[in-house]
Amino acid sequence: MPRRFFRRVSGGYLKKQQPWFLRPFQAILAHPAFFAVTRRSVVGALWLGLFIGLLPLPAQTLTALLIALVMRVNLPIAGLSVWVTNPVTVFPIFYWEYRLGTFILDIPKKPFSIDLSWEWFTTGLVTYWKPMMLGSLITATVLSSAVYVAVSVTWRWVVANRFRRRHRRDN
Repeated sequence: MPRRFFRRVSGGYLKKQQPWFLRPFQAILAHPAFFAVTRRSVVGALWLGLFIGLLPLPAQTLTALLIALVMRVNLPIAGLSVWVTNPVTVFPIFYWEYRLGTFILDIPKKPFSIDLSWEWFTTGLVTYWKPMMLGSLITATVLSSAVYVAVSVTWRWVVANRFRRRHRRDN
């Protein structure tokens, strides 16, 4: 897939002397797994980022980055894929998750409103949490797993086609 592009872009960055504020993170930045552009690392980071991004959690990016460190997947992709829920898309996604949860739990719907504030996460979410968490877990699991399979299959297909083309030319 875009392996050459990512290697070209990140190759110079990883070899440079890091600024003083990044020195505490030198071990992380030097570790090859966190910036690897392999199928396992990329699809794992996409799965993790989408899964965390579709849950109604505060500090989603930080959570995804910390879990990516434990899972040893690509950090930038895990951090960026969380932003599937951004200020533009968060309302329709959370509304869909709430409606899915009310449908599965057979609970009557309440008027749904979201306010992107800490107060809403601590008090407003209490009225919606059961159906919203169920809908969020189902949506996050299904969507992130579908993306995992689609990207993994596409990646393998592209690599197999390149292999076939290369060996056709050699013969």
